[in-house]
Amino acid sequence: MNDHQVMAAVALLVVLAVAIRLALGAARKIEALTARVAMLEAELRAAQEHTAQLAQGVSQTTGACAVMQQRLDTLGERQEQLRILDEESGSYRHAIRLAQEGRSAEQLVQDCGLNRGEAELVIALHGRGGSR
Repeated sequence: MNDHQVMAAVALLVVLAVAIRLALGAARKIEALTARVAMLEAELRAAQEHTAQLAQGVSQTTGACAVMQQRLDTLGERQEQLRILDEESGSYRHAIRLAQEGRSAEQLVQDCGLNRGEAELVIALHGRGGSR
């Protein structure tokens, strides 16, 4: 082997050593990146599961809100009905008192907001000459 061949062999060995060193460094980086990807995938799965649970909770809450709104609407309607009944019964109580005092049907219509038929019925039932 001549000097030229020896130099070529040494250069080849140096290049080979550098290549092996670079390959080993790249392999370590690949291992680290693979571990990082696995960790990120696990975090992503956990976040997806948490998001699914949150979505289910939102859905349940939305359903519960709809039920509560329906109940609230029903209660509001019921309260309005009771208010109207109270107002009406108050008018009728007042009309009965007036009829018992001998007031006319026309006075009951004006004072209590009854229609003519209602006023005549109140007088017939509760007026001085009516049956009780």
